[in-house]
Amino acid sequence: MRRERGLSLIIAYKLGKGGLWLVFAATLAVMTRLGLGASLVDVAAHLRHHAGAWSVELADLVTRAASVHALWAVVLALVGDGALSLVEGWSLLHGRWWGPWLVVIASGSLLPFEVVALARHRHLVRLAVLVINAAIVVYLALQALRAHAARRGAEGR
Repeated sequence: MRRERGLSLIIAYKLGKGGLWLVFAATLAVMTRLGLGASLVDVAAHLRHHAGAWSVELADLVTRAASVHALWAVVLALVGDGALSLVEGWSLLHGRWWGPWLVVIASGSLLPFEVVALARHRHLVRLAVLVINAAIVVYLALQALRAHAARRGAEGR
């Protein structure tokens, strides 16, 4: 099946993000279960200052947890977001009519929170996430509207 480049990039992004978040969740869960949670919080705080952009956000998330108990909440959040991203990517990959709408609703509903987070703590990574997610929402909404119009046109013939 031939896809537009933009859609292929979104599918790769969603599937990659989903898989990565599940790997991070499993790693955090195992380390926390092994009693390494407190050490993990300390390492995350240290890495915040010596890591690349993508890992700064993960380190911030772990550091904000600030306790072993809160790490389990982070694990659950990563599993939930990772699973949703995989479903979004799968639905787009398999051309489900509802796939673009799922991504538009899921990603679009988080945009106000991303704007508030960026306003409170200006950071290049936050800005990049906001811009990427907004672009995905607009692109897929337009794609879904075009597909809907095409289906209605085909039904009318």
